[in-house]
Amino acid sequence: MYRIITSLMLIFCCLTTVAQELTISFNYGCFATANDETYLETYLLIPQNGLKHVKNDSGKFSAAAQVTILFKDNDQIVDFLKYELVGNEISDTTNINNNMVDQQRIFLDNKTYLVDVCVKDKNDTINVVRGEVVVQFNLPKDVVSSSTICFIDSYSKANEKTMLTRGSYNMIPYFSTFFPETKSKLTYYNEIYNIDNFVGENSRIAVLTYIEDYEKVDNVVEGTSKIQSKTAESILCLFNNIDITTLPTGNYWLVVCVKDEQGNEIIKTKKFFQRYNPEYEVLDGALASVDLDNSFAYKFNSLDTLRQVVHSLMPKANMSERIFINHVDTITDVKKLQQFITMFWNTRDEISPEMAFDNYMEEVKKVNSTYSNSIRRGYDTDRGRVYLQYGPPNHIERNIIPAGSIPYEVWQYYEIAGQRDKRFVFATRDAAIRDYELVHSDVIGELSNPKWQYDLYKNSPIIDDNFEYEEMWGTPLQRTYDNPY
Repeated sequence: MYRIITSLMLIFCCLTTVAQELTISFNYGCFATANDETYLETYLLIPQNGLKHVKNDSGKFSAAAQVTILFKDNDQIVDFLKYELVGNEISDTTNINNNMVDQQRIFLDNKTYLVDVCVKDKNDTINVVRGEVVVQFNLPKDVVSSSTICFIDSYSKANEKTMLTRGSYNMIPYFSTFFPETKSKLTYYNEIYNIDNFVGENSRIAVLTYIEDYEKVDNVVEGTSKIQSKTAESILCLFNNIDITTLPTGNYWLVVCVKDEQGNEIIKTKKFFQRYNPEYEVLDGALASVDLDNSFAYKFNSLDTLRQVVHSLMPKANMSERIFINHVDTITDVKKLQQFITMFWNTRDEISPEMAFDNYMEEVKKVNSTYSNSIRRGYDTDRGRVYLQYGPPNHIERNIIPAGSIPYEVWQYYEIAGQRDKRFVFATRDAAIRDYELVHSDVIGELSNPKWQYDLYKNSPIIDDNFEYEEMWGTPLQRTYDNPY
């Protein structure tokens, strides 16, 4: 097995100048070559203002990050990438606005992998970010298949071929699936393989691209459809963009669909993304059309009660609904809140929305009874949120009076969000208040904090000026985490 490694690229963008902990953005794409080899491209962005800068011999400051990417098949490491990224030298550390941007390519077999990404600040070993993502190759030989749809940040004509070159363009990847209001276009790149074997070489095909509402399957967002006429090739390169200026806040799919000359669908590929666009909120218009006749929401007519009910829906809400919920205390229209509750459950259970609502509110009562404290209601706590979002854990390990650390709980889920054997760690610095906060989880999309043990032991006598973060492994905390029962 061999690999190709590109050199470090640096780009510049507007970032906060306030020092912060290390954060990263990681993305990837699965591709195939003309010889049917499959490879993974990884895209990594590291804001330099999250790294510790040290003065070098030239009197300037520099930062470096150590990157380790493991590729696992059934818990066995089949390959890895390990390298160091060094940032630009700077003279002033009060205004750090550089990003480290890195792209790697590694050839892997056509199967599913767990990719473990770890980025460590070379000058501050406690400053670590680790995360996992499941990557599934589905690129069989001699069958029509599709690469990952990759979002593109920018592109330019290619004067010479590099790893960034796709077709006749050099393409800088977009490192996120989140598109803020500052993004007016969504640009993507996609490859379709072996389509010439299906329709015949040089046959004409149609490529339909559109945006679909995530909550409502097959609901195409008006004004987002584009169609291209292409000639079938062994590797069909698709490169296009869609105007998202007026796309409302919400969750969406970008869909690429290939059809033959008769209009028959050959292959369809989707990519999830989120849009934040406060000037174009879809909820206000949608709420106005909600019919409250015979609605179960009529059982609530108190403004305070309605606000509490709406607040309790946060763990199940999508992005646009969360924006509404975050501003619910400013809403004085009882009917609008009733319409929101009605629409919320109608979109989740068209047949029995009231039953779905009642079942959820029973869970809210349990959460409020168990996790409420003097500061917040149960549904507004981290434990309450996790319970309502994912359901009750299979096992809870509580340590109210631990030796050396602050009180904590480890929640274990045998299965959660398509993942197996995952955990949440909650801790509190005030056992009397019992306001346990989430400090770490290995569930994809949740807070991942590799130094969570250090945070729990922070005030312990074992932490001194000579403490090394790696010494935390093998502690009672780690043993509880590994074997919570």
